Amino acid sequence: MVLNNQLINSPMEFRSKLTLPHKANFGLELELDKIDLLEVRELVGRNIGGDFSVKNDKSLTTGMNAEINTPVLRNSKATWELLKRMGELLKKINASYDRCSFQVNFDGSLLPSVEDKVRFLKIYAMYEDIVYRFSKGEDLSYRDSLEEYASPIILTLKGVLSINNDAVVEMFSNQKRYGICFKTRDCDLIEFRTPNMTDNVCLWQNYVTFFYYLLNLVHSGKINMREVDEYISNYSRIYILENYEKEKEEKALQLSKKLFCNSTDRINFMHQYLGK
Repeated sequence: MVLNNQLINSPMEFRSKLTLPHKANFGLELELDKIDLLEVRELVGRNIGGDFSVKNDKSLTTGMNAEINTPVLRNSKATWELLKRMGELLKKINASYDRCSFQVNFDGSLLPSVEDKVRFLKIYAMYEDIVYRFSKGEDLSYRDSLEEYASPIILTLKGVLSINNDAVVEMFSNQKRYGICFKTRDCDLIEFRTPNMTDNVCLWQNYVTFFYYLLNLVHSGKINMREVDEYISNYSRIYILENYEKEKEEKALQLSKKLFCNSTDRINFMHQYLGK
C-alpha cells in the first residue's frame, strides 16, 4: 500500500518538544540487564544528574541489572535534551534489553474517579491488540518477560466487570502482572508497562505521546462506550498475544485519528505500529 511505503521510507526524527501540554507530568523507568549497578549509577550521576535514581530491579533474573527512574518531567525542550543525553549514554553502556521494559508513568489526576479508571480500562482493552504490537518498538518480537510482568488485561477485565467498579480498579492496582497499573501506595500514578526497553529516544517520545493521548480518550467524546462494552463482552480468544502480533492496519489507523490532531504524531505512531 502507498501508506505503508510512505511510512517505511520516512524515518522518525527527534523532536525538541512534543504536542503534550507543558503541564502534563510524566516519568520514565528504564530497565537494564547484564550490567553493573554501581557503574550505571556512577555514569548516570556524572553525565545526567543526581535527580535520576538508579537501583536494582528484582524482576530481572541475572542479579547484574539496574533500573533508572527519572524525576517528574514536563514536556519542554530542556526535558527532551536531557533525555536525549540519557539515550546516548545508554548506547555507550551497551546493556542487554532481552527481558527489559520501558515504563511510562502519568499523574493519576488524569483519571480522577473510579468511573474514569474503569472507562479507561475498557477503552484500553478494546485497543489492547494495537497497544501490544506498537509496544514492540523496533524489535521483531515481545520481550521474554512480557507475559510474566505485563500481560494483557482483557480476559481478566471481562471476568471482574460483573462485580463492581471498585473491584475492577483494585484488580489493576499496585501490581506488576498486567500491562497497566494504578499505583496508589505513597503516590497516585498510572503506569504503562507494555513497551520493550529501547535506547531510541524517538521511541520514548512516541510512547509518551501515545499513552498520554490514550488516557485523554476517556474525556474526549470520541469513543462509543456501547461498542466498547460489546467488544469486551464478545471477546473469547485464548492465545491473546499470538493474535495481538497480527498487523491490523485499519484498526490502528482509525485509533490514530481518534488520538491525534497532529499529523506528525499520527505518522510516527503508524510508522512504529507497522514495525518498519
